[in-house]
Amino acid sequence: MMLRLALLGLSVLLGGCIIFDQKSEAVVFHQFAAPGAPANPTAGPQLFIPRAAIPSALRRPNVVLLDDNGWVQIEDAHRWVAPLDRAIPETLGRLLAAKTGVVTTSQTPSEDHRVLLLTVDKMEVSAPSGIGRSIFSLPGGADEPATATLQLTCRLEQSDGRLIVARTFTHASPLKERTAAAFVRAQSANLAALAGELAPWLRAPAPPSPQ
Repeated sequence: MMLRLALLGLSVLLGGCIIFDQKSEAVVFHQFAAPGAPANPTAGPQLFIPRAAIPSALRRPNVVLLDDNGWVQIEDAHRWVAPLDRAIPETLGRLLAAKTGVVTTSQTPSEDHRVLLLTVDKMEVSAPSGIGRSIFSLPGGADEPATATLQLTCRLEQSDGRLIVARTFTHASPLKERTAAAFVRAQSANLAALAGELAPWLRAPAPPSPQ
C-alpha cells in the first residue's frame, strides 16, 4: 500500500513537471542585421573596435525596452545572441567593412591600426506624449507611432591614442510595433544609418606625429 502511494505521488510530481515545461514560454534569440565581410578588403590600417560602453540598464542578456523617461521593460522571452556591448561594435564593424572595404577586428592587431571607441548614450523607445506613452503599454496599440532611437558617441584614434575625430551621432527609425522583434529591426536600421555617417571617417588623414 505504501509503495502504491509513493508511486502515485511520484507520478503526480512528474506529471506536474511535464505540464510546467509544456506551458513555459519559448525564448527567442535576436541579433542585429548586418552584411558579411567584403570579398576584397582594401589595403590600409585595420580598424580595431573594442567593446562598447553601454548603460547599465542594457547590460543583460534580455532585450531591454527603455523609454525616454527612464522606464524599463525587460523582455524575458527575448534574448540577445551575444552580449550587447559586443554585438553593437561587431555589427557596426561588418557594416563599415561592407561600405568601405576596411578590415575591422574585435582583437587588438599587432601591426599599425586605428581604434574606434563607442559609447552608447541612448538606445530607447521614444513614444508620443500623452496617455499610453510609457513602454509598459507595450505591445499596445497607441494611436501615434513610436520610434526607436540610437545615440552613439564615437571616437576614432590612432593606435598610439592620438585623436583623429570624435562626434556624437543620433538616428531614429519608426517602430512599427511596440515589440522586441520590431525594436531589434529598427535598431538594426539605425546602426546601418550611423555606419553610413561613420564611413567617411575611415578616409580621414591621420594626425601628424608629435615632434
